[in-house]
Amino acid sequence: MITHPLAESGITNLRREVKLLLDRDEADSVAGALARYVLPLESRVVSVYFDSPGGTLALRAAASPDDCVKVRAKAYEPDRSGESGRVVLEVKRERAGITSKERIWLQRAEVRGVIARSLASTFGALAPVVATSYRRRVYQTTAHWRVTVDDGLTFHPAAWSLFSDGAPPWNGGLGPAYGAEPRVVVELKFGPEGLPRWLAHLGRARGTTYSKFAAAIGRGADDRSTGA
Repeated sequence: MITHPLAESGITNLRREVKLLLDRDEADSVAGALARYVLPLESRVVSVYFDSPGGTLALRAAASPDDCVKVRAKAYEPDRSGESGRVVLEVKRERAGITSKERIWLQRAEVRGVIARSLASTFGALAPVVATSYRRRVYQTTAHWRVTVDDGLTFHPAAWSLFSDGAPPWNGGLGPAYGAEPRVVVELKFGPEGLPRWLAHLGRARGTTYSKFAAAIGRGADDRSTGA
């Protein structure tokens, strides 16, 4: 496990999570309703996912997205800390609707060493396998629940060169996408206090299993099988 202090607490680290896949009109309707509570905080997010040579984590995410582990590094633009070149390295576990995370903020060049020291004994020799990029809008008025609306999701190859000194910013620096998700990924994240009634109903009616990591890996496999 990551043996350094956690970057955040509360709902970020332990929560329930329900995912929705909506077409753009549906997502805009949900976003409009949420905007009556609070205006969104918007950013561009790039996630680089790691896996072992045998693809153990990807296989598990594809087979059981509600019972899996993901190791990834995420960069936000803008990074409101004011520090350039930072990413957050995290181990995310999902099981039976409960999500937990361990997170640490690092400079990109530090990630490889931390993974080797802190995670290799648990997950094996990890390396970057795929990256995702998307616009995220965050709606949150309380510590008890948060909704994220992710659109413009694209899938990209990934390599250790993304973590080298002098590598370009990830936002805009990933290279051409090999695939995209046309739908909007909406995530309802909440603690024991639950969600507003209308959001809870939406989650029960439209909740689904979805993994950006598994989707990115699967799209890459599809392209390779067709020679795309």
